[in-house]
Amino acid sequence: MSARVSLGLVAVLLAVAGGCVGTSVDLAPTRDASVRDTVDAAEIIPDGSPAFTPTTTTTALGANNTSASSLFRDEYVPAARFGGSAAPVMNEDNPSSATAAADLAVGAVSKLPIRSLLYPGATTEIFVETQGWFCTNGMNPLASSQNGDQCGSHIDIGYDTNSTQHAQQQIADMRSRGIDGAIMDWSGQSAGKGVTDTKTTSTPAINTGAMFLYKAQAEASSGAFHIAVLEDEGITACAAAPACDVTQQVLSDIGFLNTNFFASPGYLKVGGRPVLFFFALDHTASTYGKTIDWATVRANAAGNPLFVFENAGGYGHDDSDGAYSWINVTSYGSYPGSDPYGTTSFLPYFYGQALAHQQKTTWSSAYKGFDDNLVNGWGGGRRYVGQVCGKTWLDTLALAGTYYSTASQLPGLQLITWDDYEEGSELETGIDNHVVVTASLAGTTVAWSATLAPDAPTECVKTVAAGFDILSTIDHFTVYASKDGINLAVLADNLPTGTASLETSSLLAPGAWTLFVYATAKPSITNRLSNGVAVTR
Repeated sequence: MSARVSLGLVAVLLAVAGGCVGTSVDLAPTRDASVRDTVDAAEIIPDGSPAFTPTTTTTALGANNTSASSLFRDEYVPAARFGGSAAPVMNEDNPSSATAAADLAVGAVSKLPIRSLLYPGATTEIFVETQGWFCTNGMNPLASSQNGDQCGSHIDIGYDTNSTQHAQQQIADMRSRGIDGAIMDWSGQSAGKGVTDTKTTSTPAINTGAMFLYKAQAEASSGAFHIAVLEDEGITACAAAPACDVTQQVLSDIGFLNTNFFASPGYLKVGGRPVLFFFALDHTASTYGKTIDWATVRANAAGNPLFVFENAGGYGHDDSDGAYSWINVTSYGSYPGSDPYGTTSFLPYFYGQALAHQQKTTWSSAYKGFDDNLVNGWGGGRRYVGQVCGKTWLDTLALAGTYYSTASQLPGLQLITWDDYEEGSELETGIDNHVVVTASLAGTTVAWSATLAPDAPTECVKTVAAGFDILSTIDHFTVYASKDGINLAVLADNLPTGTASLETSSLLAPGAWTLFVYATAKPSITNRLSNGVAVTR
């Protein structure tokens, strides 16, 4: 006989069952899959307490379990070309640990499924937007004082995006969070098929090479992961050249995508048609006094893709098949303004338009925040959306449930972004909730509290003071016991956030122990391990 129970119930169940020695009893399944070992009933000591069976370590619980480079440090000196201050800047995008974990499920960033933050029963396709154009200059460790243009025209975040190994790591990380695919920002055809596993500082070469690597991984996933393309700056050179026809350039770009991507089983399709996203192409063309003839593009587009345009206006765009929302940013000098997080009017307006155009495809958005201080708004001044300790992330995801439900499903959701370190929106390193878990002991009862760290950002402190419950960034608590302060065994798991203490006398064998409390956060938010407290039973 077997039963899936938490260790704290083992003694009770053995008593009821007559102490079936030799029976295998599994630990309760943890929602973050960070503990999976079992304890055999034969190991229960005579007084009914479970034997010490380590399942993880303090190091593993704090390790970098993401595809982000452990070399990366969140401090930069902006490049002179951005015309802003030369003072070092940060945007809260630092990995939580310098040690990479072998198991993606264990570590400093919660790998609970992101879908759990949507409405119950959501079948929404969850994709994440990728920039895909970073490289490294090979410094070890990276110099935090180095100028912002560390590798080509971008910063060095510690890895090469066009590396096969890193593409595999990134997609593994995405899938471990419940992400269904990636919408890949594309710089156009200037580098042909780009390069892979080759050092270069060319943004288009890295970018396009990464797209081919992602396609291969999507094809190898047997339908579990897909990619789509978002054409971004591919027509810039054509728009700037007086004799170049931007309409024909867009058609040429679509032809390239059709030849190399649309037919792939790893490419996103709706109703059998490949989905193609466009980002600011009309703005790029108009900057140089040109106009894209979308009717001509629609009539001649190879592969018959669905055209999906930016924000609510995308539904009314010429030859539109749908729209996606992005992120509404505010000039830092005007912050917070009337809609600092996009949840008051920006996203609600998009959702309203989506419901008014249900015959077209919809991809809404969710994000942790935005801060382009590093690039001084690309020369136009810093823009900002506060992270507020994870509140923005939780709120933008929850908002979908105001407009959609199990009976009326949101088709797609785009997370913004996976790796835009330069605009402070990247999700790769997780979201810092700035929580400290503090454990204490009274007799054999361990108690704990989760509070804001002393160095939490002012904006976060103010939001909590105004009523935001920092516990809402935590999913559950786990209490661990250790004999050496390193190797840990579970005493109790899946404790709700309303629980703040645990009596351990019936759970511990006689001897000296150190107890720890682990806060598993909501999806993609940082987990936290408490201090250790000594107890003798």
